[in-house]
Amino acid sequence: MSASVEYQPELLQGSKKKSKRKWLYTGAAVVLVLGVGIPVMMQQLRSGKNVSASRLYTVGYGSVTQSVSTSGTIQAPTALNLDFQGSNTGNALITAVHVKVGQKVKAGQALAQLDDSTEKISVEQAQSSVNQAKAGLASAQARLAQDQQGATSAQISTDQLAVTKAQTALSQAQQQYKYQLATYNDRTSAEASVQSAQNALAQAQQALSSTGSSVASDQQKLQNDEATLQTDQETLSNASAQYGNVTEAQVQDAYQKYQSELSFSNSWANGGYTGSNPYTTAVNTASSQYQQLQTAYNAVDSAQQTVTKDQQTVANDKVTLANDQANQTQTQQKDELAVQATQQNLATAQANYNNRTSAQQSLSTAQNAVTNDQEALQSAELTLKNDQQPASNATIMSDEASVASAQASVQNAQAQLQSAQLAEQETTLTAPISGVVTQVNATVGQTPGTSNSSGSSSSSGVIVLQDLNAKDLQVNLQVSESQIGSVHAGDAVNITVPAYPNDTFTGAISQVYPTPQVTSNVTQYTVIATVDNSSGNLKPGMTASATITTAQKTHVLTVPAIALHQVGRQEGVYVAGQSSNGSTNGSTNGSTNGAPGTHFQSVQTGLMGSNTVEITQGLQAGEQILIVLPEQAAAAQAQAGGGSFGGAGGGGFGGAARLAAGGGRG
Repeated sequence: MSASVEYQPELLQGSKKKSKRKWLYTGAAVVLVLGVGIPVMMQQLRSGKNVSASRLYTVGYGSVTQSVSTSGTIQAPTALNLDFQGSNTGNALITAVHVKVGQKVKAGQALAQLDDSTEKISVEQAQSSVNQAKAGLASAQARLAQDQQGATSAQISTDQLAVTKAQTALSQAQQQYKYQLATYNDRTSAEASVQSAQNALAQAQQALSSTGSSVASDQQKLQNDEATLQTDQETLSNASAQYGNVTEAQVQDAYQKYQSELSFSNSWANGGYTGSNPYTTAVNTASSQYQQLQTAYNAVDSAQQTVTKDQQTVANDKVTLANDQANQTQTQQKDELAVQATQQNLATAQANYNNRTSAQQSLSTAQNAVTNDQEALQSAELTLKNDQQPASNATIMSDEASVASAQASVQNAQAQLQSAQLAEQETTLTAPISGVVTQVNATVGQTPGTSNSSGSSSSSGVIVLQDLNAKDLQVNLQVSESQIGSVHAGDAVNITVPAYPNDTFTGAISQVYPTPQVTSNVTQYTVIATVDNSSGNLKPGMTASATITTAQKTHVLTVPAIALHQVGRQEGVYVAGQSSNGSTNGSTNGSTNGAPGTHFQSVQTGLMGSNTVEITQGLQAGEQILIVLPEQAAAAQAQAGGGSFGGAGGGGFGGAARLAAGGGRG
């Protein structure tokens, strides 16, 4: 069986009176039922009859759900002005901006990054300090145990080896310090980085200035080819004027006539005739006409082909010029971006060159290592000396003091490590919710407080994020001081609104504000829940009733809350049958408030539901308990409560009265 827990000893202003009224009505109903049932039960007990099975409840396993009920107002998500947190983030340079305006981001996604080199070094140093402190504690504890037990020959050999190792470690630390000192004084690498950035900037600027040279070359070539075309067109015009319009058909006809006359001449010459060949003049005339027409045709055709080729060349030049002009715009934009990037790289390199913090910290770390190793050597030598002679009472006391001091050092080092880790985490700006970036007020190479290229200042937030997810809305809830301890981010929430009384909307707690609000001496805390609005029915401004599930257990021993009673200072139930001491009319705690065939059994309760309670001790599955008061207990509790069952003071219905008052147990 399952129950939903109305765990609300104090409700909020808007719903407090309504919820209390509901519980008061519930308590009154319980009293009414018991008022009717108790006389019947008394009559049964007086008559010596067994208790009716309908008055008994068999203890078994079930589920218990604890929840907090409250109300609030549905609201549209608001814009979040996100800034880097921490006292040291305001002076650090922004090294990366991972988002742009209009980009969708998920909760927890990194938005921007500060230079965290100093914080990383601090974390490493703090971690090293923790390790050293733990090592010191272990050494102090070992020394104390050793002094208490006395050293063996094997231990003395170990101590001698520890001295040798400590000497070696000190020598290495000293060498490392010399190296770090030389590195600190040598700025060649940083200067090379600046020089490299300067060269890259010069190359980018040169590439930008050279943009457009190809277009000028294309324009010059087009002018030259157009001049050549004009010259060849004049040549064609002259040839046409000189030779006229000679066609290829005319040339062929002249050639055929020449061949015909030549054939007649050859036939006469081969016929054995005497005298002059009568066809010689006709052959010469036809040959001359053919040669003239062929020369004229070739001259005009060659000039025409040259002009056609020139026209194609000019057309190609125009296409090439148009392409290069289009490419020039893209290349210029690309070169301008390259110049901006190299300028930022140069600024970063110069900042790194001017920033001596990292090198100074590395040098300090090496120097601290030398100091620590010197102390370790002294400690190892002292340990060897102490082990070589019996420890005195003063030595034991000194060892104990060293252990206490080492424990304090470990705690202090761990606290410093946590502080350093937090500072390192604060250099990354992450999205608290999923949403859309509506404004970016951050520029790489500048501090968070510096205006960006558009003139906007980070006073409105380094990143402005707005939850534009149409499927999700928020509910602003108020939870009382007594209940806020059980509410955590991620708890499930069920929402109902008067506009849709038969629909339940689901969601989860997304944020619990740590700062309270005090109104009319009532302390309340603001809790933000994100609710699924896939249906689109919910609208901003609607009043919502919310049930927050704060705890849930399954397969636990449960009893009805009405079965719990208070006898003296003990809370328990009336069990049918004999108690463990053999009595059927007594109580496990000596009380005589039982009835024939029953005994009072004190119990320990766990999770408290609205009508079901978890039993952690005192009952077993299968036992039968009364769900109404026996005669003697009813009379005693009526007398203690002024004759009123279910009263909030003294005895009465322990579980029912407590629930009626709005209480619960977690």
